[in-house]
Amino acid sequence: MTNLHGTRLFMSSFSSRDEEALSRARNDDRTDVRNLLTQRAIQSFCFLLDNCRDPHSVKWIEDFLGTRNQLNYHGTGAGYIERFGGKWDIPLLKMLKHPKDHVIVSAKRRGRGHGGWSKNNPYLPERWVEFKIDIDPSYLTTRIVSVREQIATEWITDLDILKEANQMILISYFDIVKRDRESASKNEDNIPISNDYIKNSEVAFERTATNIFQNNTVFGEIIASSPSRRANFDLLYNLCTQESIHRLLRILADGRSKQSETSFAWLREYYCDRVEEFFDGDLSYGRADDFIEELLLTSPSVVMEKKSGKVIGLADPLGLAEQIIEIRHYVCNEWKEIMMQVPEAHTEIRKALFEQQMGSKGQMGSSEGFE
Repeated sequence: MTNLHGTRLFMSSFSSRDEEALSRARNDDRTDVRNLLTQRAIQSFCFLLDNCRDPHSVKWIEDFLGTRNQLNYHGTGAGYIERFGGKWDIPLLKMLKHPKDHVIVSAKRRGRGHGGWSKNNPYLPERWVEFKIDIDPSYLTTRIVSVREQIATEWITDLDILKEANQMILISYFDIVKRDRESASKNEDNIPISNDYIKNSEVAFERTATNIFQNNTVFGEIIASSPSRRANFDLLYNLCTQESIHRLLRILADGRSKQSETSFAWLREYYCDRVEEFFDGDLSYGRADDFIEELLLTSPSVVMEKKSGKVIGLADPLGLAEQIIEIRHYVCNEWKEIMMQVPEAHTEIRKALFEQQMGSKGQMGSSEGFE
């Protein structure tokens, strides 16, 4: 499964342990929060360049990365991360070491009239002028690293917010189930909780995370935030959900019980059928909540072997949703620790920048010589 910007997800069967290990490594890179941080830092920096009327640097960055539409793309798993080896720092190190460059820009002169001729003369050709704009990749890299650190600082707070919103999902879900059950059958007792009671509701649970990132009190202009903080928040939430699904699939695949086998087979098919809709490519806001809501509203189903048609067991979507939500809590904690270590992780990049700057000064000094 591929898309223009996203990377491929590997969730199929494997013929050897090496293939399985390779698949897991690629999926780990796909849901590595450090890769998303690099992607969003580059996109945020391009946004700043564009606002400062420097589309030429944006174009150079896109050409260097082999991508496009960085100003408008809203999704995780940028394809260039995989092309650069799937590691968060490789695009930045390669950009840092790229020699100084320039772009040629053609601009149209104002008016056609020149040499005494009328400016409304349709036979006069339009006049264009070309000029060179210098590009310093090391300077661009330094700015991107600074933006990356700022976003990481914001995500330390945002991950705490996500944990709070995550904990409220099941509470809200069961509250809605109870309310709808009571309104639908006031005279009946001992009715089991079922998804059927909320199918007529507008939502399965209150979208706390969506409401938070639309709240100007949290993401207001009082605190200096990165230019795309709401978008960053939504994509962080989306990737956190996808990582939690991957972890649950691995837990179920390693399980030895019949229920684990049944749950793994059902969830893998369910997830693979929807991965492009909810997690790949250019996404609309709130797709993480959309996935969990659809899962909560899915009725239990019988799982059968495709070849023999033999019944394996009964899948419980509600139970799987609960496990994803629980795992997502631990993912938030882990990612918060990673964000706190981002300035330290930039040491190698800053060291490479320092060595490059010293090397450039040394070359300049040696070329001047002594009189």
